[in-house]
Amino acid sequence: MNRFLLPLLILLWSLLYSGWWNCNRKPLCAGQAVAVIDTAAVAVAPPPPPTDTVKNVVSAEEPVLFAPLNVYFDVNQSGIKKTAEVETFLSTVKKYLAKYPEKRLLVTGHTDSDGSDESNQKLSERRATQTKNFLLKEGIKSEQMTTEGKGEKEPLGLNDTDEGKRQNRRITVQLKE
Repeated sequence: MNRFLLPLLILLWSLLYSGWWNCNRKPLCAGQAVAVIDTAAVAVAPPPPPTDTVKNVVSAEEPVLFAPLNVYFDVNQSGIKKTAEVETFLSTVKKYLAKYPEKRLLVTGHTDSDGSDESNQKLSERRATQTKNFLLKEGIKSEQMTTEGKGEKEPLGLNDTDEGKRQNRRITVQLKE
């Protein structure tokens, strides 16, 4: 019984003491008037205006441009087929690069594994150059583009199947980060 009495007395004493301590610090317990703040009358300060130093602002065009555009080719071909996806990308990239002339596009050529490494490297570079020339004709400035050829080094699909090879014969155009 004594082992329960002592903890009970300590608990009661701590409750009474904390109540007395809090009540002596608060004006409500002492019978003093308490000021009520009218929250409707309090003016809320507007948020600060955006500054020009913020770099992580995403424009409406960037989701389209940061997702790479893949344009696929027939075997040993380097000419571009104008599809609806290419048209959308072109109109978006023209507006974006006019607005942000310091931005750059990266045009990367790829091939399947048919042929020698050397011929595939040359073909991928030729595809990238052909695509750059196509983009130049569409109104994009040369200094806003960089080209590179990857040959067969970065396949999307397996080179064991026709479908995989078809996926690997491509150029990729994307906004450089």
